[in-house]
Amino acid sequence: MDFFTVSTFRETLSNLTKKPRDGYMTVVKDICNNLQKMNDDILRNTNDRVKQYPKYRIVKLRLPNTGQHLSRPDGFRLIYMVSLVSDAVVLLRVYPKRGPQKAIDLVDEEYTRLTTEVITESKAQILHKVDVDNHLAVLSVTATLPSSSNNDTNGSAKAE
Repeated sequence: MDFFTVSTFRETLSNLTKKPRDGYMTVVKDICNNLQKMNDDILRNTNDRVKQYPKYRIVKLRLPNTGQHLSRPDGFRLIYMVSLVSDAVVLLRVYPKRGPQKAIDLVDEEYTRLTTEVITESKAQILHKVDVDNHLAVLSVTATLPSSSNNDTNGSAKAE
């Protein structure tokens, strides 16, 4: 699988890691460790999906916060979009469930905004292709998704 990030993901990740005392310093390690353990089939077919479209789905993955010794329910939420027709995963947003930067679950409008952001940034070739085996190291800053992964953005979404 190829992993990409949008600007919202990069901004929220940066905000989480700015203040060590908040307890979010392990977020990158926690994301990478969990994504490395998941094979392509699990990434695509997890039961944690939020929105389903014909060619992609949006997933909310629960991750532990190993820095605060918090389990999956109390740790981080990673929102990602996975293509059903290519080997592309786009990391959309990450947020903690506890602590000073905790966030509540996203509403439908936020998922729509994130989906639009993927398409806009892919067309502008400003997605970042990252390496989950190397702490989200940036491989390319002018990445674009395979065209088949973002062709259907106006299809009717249904919550799962």
